[in-house]
Amino acid sequence: MDIPTRRQQFKALVQAQSTVISALPYLLGCAFTYFYYDHFNIGDAARLFIAVICFHLAVNGHNQYTDYRRRFNASGSDSENNIIAKFKISLSWARLIIGSLVLLSAVIGIYLTFKTGWPLLLIGLLSFLIGYAYSGGPHPILKTPLGEPASGITMGYNITLLAIYVNIYNSPQFDPFFWLKGLIVALPAILVISNVMLGNNICDRDEDIQIGKHTLVYYIGRSAAMKVLIACYVLSYIMIIVAVVLHYLPVLTLLSLVTIPIVYQRIKVFVQNPDKMTTFFNTLIGLQLILVSEILFTIIGIIIKVI
Repeated sequence: MDIPTRRQQFKALVQAQSTVISALPYLLGCAFTYFYYDHFNIGDAARLFIAVICFHLAVNGHNQYTDYRRRFNASGSDSENNIIAKFKISLSWARLIIGSLVLLSAVIGIYLTFKTGWPLLLIGLLSFLIGYAYSGGPHPILKTPLGEPASGITMGYNITLLAIYVNIYNSPQFDPFFWLKGLIVALPAILVISNVMLGNNICDRDEDIQIGKHTLVYYIGRSAAMKVLIACYVLSYIMIIVAVVLHYLPVLTLLSLVTIPIVYQRIKVFVQNPDKMTTFFNTLIGLQLILVSEILFTIIGIIIKVI
């Protein structure tokens, strides 16, 4: 393999293609806010979006970094399956990139905290702590049964909540129970993001056991994990209906249910043969189909409402 360019190394280290997992919950929170509260702070929302994406990339980089260090310390040799080894990334450069992304995210977060108030700081700090604990420390969350809910809550709920708060903090319609309404709206995102982690752990179950990762799949078994995966997809669609019934999202959002047959076929393929290289991507497609359609039809509903 030729020596990768810095750009290739950066994209590989931070898994740039995965930013959609953070971007979609943020856009969902913004769409809900504009529809339900009829308020939107475009400048603050744009700044916070940059901070969210930077932190997402930093967490990805940190995961790769700690995975490399953990495997190297365990075997005393490089693992070609690890991004840092595969793309010949120096550890000092990886630390610089991760640190820079965290710093940029923190600076924006601190600025917005002074401008919008302590709730943003509280949500942000919680996300930072979970983001670090996910792969860092002596007992990282990703090695436990809490990996799925941790990823779902941090990216699916916290990011949606941040998007809601930054857009309503100065609104006459500010609602102290925005966190509860945000939870209902965010549940589809929480569930499908958790499913990506669950699908990954289903594929890696045997290898994870060998390296001491006792994930949810280890405790409940692959068959039960498949049932949980399917149940989460079903619940995600149910929660879209609930959000519309409660008037948190426009009626047009129900058109996102047209994706059910496609998601069903995709997940059926994965369940029949869970494999990291050939079928795992179907869980990512399921996530995108559900959230993109929900956001798209919500935006169309907003446009019709405004007209």
